[in-house]
Amino acid sequence: MNGAGGITTLVAREGGVHSVGVFGELDTFTGDELVTVVRECLEQQPVRLVVDLSAVSFCDGAGVRALMTMRELAVRAGTLFALTGLRAPTLIRVLEITGYDVLCGLRQRPAAHPDSSAC
Repeated sequence: MNGAGGITTLVAREGGVHSVGVFGELDTFTGDELVTVVRECLEQQPVRLVVDLSAVSFCDGAGVRALMTMRELAVRAGTLFALTGLRAPTLIRVLEITGYDVLCGLRQRPAAHPDSSAC
């Protein structure tokens, strides 16, 4: 368990799956710390990395940027990446607006309208 910078993380490893539980606020002050935890997990080359945000009480733009960075690092490492435990309505809305929810598999990409034409 790590909790030095205002956010607490708990990493569990089971087979090829690493789960990171996040507790506290994900913001300008804590985003880099969470990215560091994820980098350390990815060094062990897990098949899948799951980040549980159910205990995150707040997330600002810097926190969303940290989530995007973590996903990109996982993709580069060839590791499947998933977010779970999204409960804060504002965080869910920000992820929807940015389209990041689709990238993380939280919702399906909207199907193109059959009458729409490519631009």
